[in-house]
Amino acid sequence: MRPVWSATHFAWSVRRRLIRLRWPGLAGLALFAFAAGLAAFAVQSTRHRLLALDREAAALTSRLGGRSATAPSSGRSQLSNFYAFFPLTANLPELLGRVNHAAQQHGLVLEKGDYKLGREADFRLARYQVTLPVQGDYAEVRGFVNDVLEAVPASALDEMTLKRETIDVPQLEARVRFTLFLATE
Repeated sequence: MRPVWSATHFAWSVRRRLIRLRWPGLAGLALFAFAAGLAAFAVQSTRHRLLALDREAAALTSRLGGRSATAPSSGRSQLSNFYAFFPLTANLPELLGRVNHAAQQHGLVLEKGDYKLGREADFRLARYQVTLPVQGDYAEVRGFVNDVLEAVPASALDEMTLKRETIDVPQLEARVRFTLFLATE
């Protein structure tokens, strides 16, 4: 005759096998269950993130007119894209207007400045160095520098010299030198 499996018999069988495992076996079993649950949740969240990134890539590709954003481009087009980033020398008055606007935003007055245009024979970019003496507190000068670097992405901060007469005076005499990189063609 075949034994009848009841719920109490099943529970007794499971309990007996768990007792035979002892604490290292129980710890291993618990870690296995934890790892399985963690993997299930991690895989699901990663899968959702991957689907969202795929949708975003498809939207960008459609915005680019069917061209893939990751399609390799020729060396010539990469060089052309590089030079296209820089503003033309004809846009120099607008760029200097942005520098002046940044100074006005921070309450700084640009009374004078030294401007120097430099070109090299086999280099397609011109360097326009702008040296500006300004007076203000540190936050104003630093805010001005940050705004210029943000408003003119093709600029670089070459030098910033700060001088204070005494420790009690919050006003600084600063000398700031930027280089604006411009496309010559």
